[in-house]
Amino acid sequence: MRARGLTAYFIGACLLRGADAAAIIGIVLAARRAGAGDATGVLAACITLPHLAGPVAAQLLDRARAKQLVLAAAGLLYAVALTGAVLLLPVSIVAAAGALIIAGFAGPLLTGGLSSQLTAIVGTTERSRLRAQGMDAFTYGVSATAGPAVVAVIASTSTPTAAILAAAGAAAGGAIAVLFLPRAVPVPIDTEPPAPVGLRAALGMLVHLPGLRRTTIATAVTAIPLGAAPLLALATVDSLGSPAASSAVLTSAYGAGNLAISALLIVVPLRGGADRLVRVGVITVLAAFAAGLAIFSVPVGIVTFALLGIATGLLFTASLAARAAFSPSGAEAQIFVSMAGIKVAFSSTGTAIAGTLLPLGGTTMFTIATALTLVTLAYLLADRRPQPSR
Repeated sequence: MRARGLTAYFIGACLLRGADAAAIIGIVLAARRAGAGDATGVLAACITLPHLAGPVAAQLLDRARAKQLVLAAAGLLYAVALTGAVLLLPVSIVAAAGALIIAGFAGPLLTGGLSSQLTAIVGTTERSRLRAQGMDAFTYGVSATAGPAVVAVIASTSTPTAAILAAAGAAAGGAIAVLFLPRAVPVPIDTEPPAPVGLRAALGMLVHLPGLRRTTIATAVTAIPLGAAPLLALATVDSLGSPAASSAVLTSAYGAGNLAISALLIVVPLRGGADRLVRVGVITVLAAFAAGLAIFSVPVGIVTFALLGIATGLLFTASLAARAAFSPSGAEAQIFVSMAGIKVAFSSTGTAIAGTLLPLGGTTMFTIATALTLVTLAYLLADRRPQPSR
């Protein structure tokens, strides 16, 4: 049962998250082809900004008995809305934007919402849970790499519309896959089921529960510089006097490092308490950013960005494990989705800030990234209030 559930999860997660990762670049390409190039930023934001409202949708998932039906419905809604958006784009940008907003509201359930269901599949033993979190991080890495790449290939060999329709088809396929996820273990008759947790209470847990608070702060603050990794790569090659195209090599090294560590953590899962794992993750990110201050050539930059990708994968897997360990029963989906939304918001903020800092060069940007991560680590070391894990 567990093997079948994990297989369904892996296939569904890769397809759904791959479609979500591919949608932005596909819509940008489709908008340019339709003569709406000036609206590409707005259209892309229509997909990403609704993630901030994800906790509202996550309430539905937390309260549902057949959670796989909710996830499948979200995947199907995403597919239909994405199809509608690309077909409406040549006719009305406003209508296309509306369809993308609908897809954006479904998006959080395909990311954090889906992740919140892993414990129900693998059980609560620490080793199995940590191994599963490594697999989950791997699905994010595969999706972020393969999704945009497949869309770019289809768009170049056919049309952007065909590429978007392929992404919508992947989302529909993922929706079918999650229908095969196992149902939650029934609550014994003599046991009270967990009481539903309201949205305000769930969001308050991110602040008031020590373990979740530390995980939220570590995830949010480090997302600022990590979200700007592609621009950090561009600033680095500019400082080295290398062609701007070299930044793609550094970004690819970052992605490869992330994928490699995620794959390794499936075989050799992390060990230790959730709080300790988050601290170790932040320390590795800090070390990678500090190493960026010593980049003096593109080859050294490739190694450094690969190490940064490895550190990012470690921290992300640790963050997933901490969310699972510290989320109270009845609030899992809201915690996962809320933290994912916070990460998206802070990552977008980091990208915007990095864009204005590009003229300052790679060394300055690495210095700022190192300082932010150092402050995060200092907070984690200062806030040591315990929280029992599940």
